[in-house]
Amino acid sequence: MQDVISVLVADDSMPVHQLFRDALQDEKPKGRRSTTLVHALNGAECLEALERGVDMAFVDIHMPELSGLEALWGARSRGNKTFVAVMSGRRSQRCVNLARQLDAYELLLKPFRAEDILCVLKTYRRVSTPLHVLLVDDSSTFRRIMRKVLDKSIFRLKVDEAGEGAAALSNCEATRYDVVFLDCNMPGVNGLDTLVRLRAQNPDIKIVMISSEHDPRREREALRLGAVAFLYKPFFPGEIDAVLHQALGMRAPQLATDACVGDFAVKIHGRTIAVAHQKTGHLYEYVWFPDPPHLRLPKVRPNPMAEIAPDNNRGDAEWAAVIELRNARLINAARAGLRNL
Repeated sequence: MQDVISVLVADDSMPVHQLFRDALQDEKPKGRRSTTLVHALNGAECLEALERGVDMAFVDIHMPELSGLEALWGARSRGNKTFVAVMSGRRSQRCVNLARQLDAYELLLKPFRAEDILCVLKTYRRVSTPLHVLLVDDSSTFRRIMRKVLDKSIFRLKVDEAGEGAAALSNCEATRYDVVFLDCNMPGVNGLDTLVRLRAQNPDIKIVMISSEHDPRREREALRLGAVAFLYKPFFPGEIDAVLHQALGMRAPQLATDACVGDFAVKIHGRTIAVAHQKTGHLYEYVWFPDPPHLRLPKVRPNPMAEIAPDNNRGDAEWAAVIELRNARLINAARAGLRNL
């Protein structure tokens, strides 16, 4: 592992560069890798720095000569995979969409604070350090599918597999895992029993329960027994990333959550929350609760004219609903997970 992280700051405002100097000067790594700053004052210098190579970058969208997005596009088109947060003094849906297409991790709106900078830096340190993951499911087909989903995560995941609860217990006794994805429905030692026994072995282990069957009572029981989240099959890389942020105590990027909500029109009527997908017209309705699972009694009203099936957007609809409930302070943000049916 390298000792120093190179951080590019690309912005035509000198006060912004000073903010980064102050933020990183006050940071005390405590055994972690220290940082060094690389400065760029326009888009051309930004592109040059990206092509020379930096570990992570904060890039202002609006800069002279080349815009930050143009510089980032130029680097990405040459295969550059630098971890990037973009910065802007104003917000537009076009910039949000372009930032997502260019694989930016976060959008920081000015004026932001030193703690926002350090939060992104903390994320980079975490995602650049391998996480040891155990995937437990009795279906080899699902494990193969799940591996493909995990491979698309922004986190560097080293994945081991187990086909049953007893094997999971044996693996966790021999190896210390950061996160375990554990299926509920398995022969022999079932998922909940395995959860209890794994936590008895290691109370600090992060366990995400997974299931293809919607059972609110079982989900509540899993969360009560110490699972950090509950996911329903099928799920997508964005959901994996959100759950890993939650499990590791990290703030999820606003760029991802806002983009998800932007695809939907969400309305809360008393205890009912309705989520309409803007492009297809599919409507997803839930009864919401302050305690997990937050979304219950799902009802789908499909648009028969849509070419895309409603199940394709179901996960994002649930995510949008939970985010809206969290933003409205109707549920506890610390416990608001995804796919909470």
